[in-house]
Amino acid sequence: MNEEKQMFKEKIRQLRDAVSTREELSEYADFLAEGYQKGFFEEQPVSEYVGGVAGVVHGLEGFYKNQSLEMPEKPTWNMMARILTAAFFHS
Repeated sequence: MNEEKQMFKEKIRQLRDAVSTREELSEYADFLAEGYQKGFFEEQPVSEYVGGVAGVVHGLEGFYKNQSLEMPEKPTWNMMARILTAAFFHS
């Protein structure tokens, strides 16, 4: 893995974990889009990505458990950031 891609992955974790507002989620989504355009994620049709979002949401309790995180009772901006990120790998 090249150094730029590794730095991108580390930045994803930092930014994702910090998302707590709508504005931060918007900035984070822009960051993900930029990474996709740079080729840091596998190219995929939108339908596959949306299917990945659906898959993550469907298995959300297991998703949180596998990451040793407590699932919030109500949706949060951070939860959405995690779903958007995981969908790249779940599709």
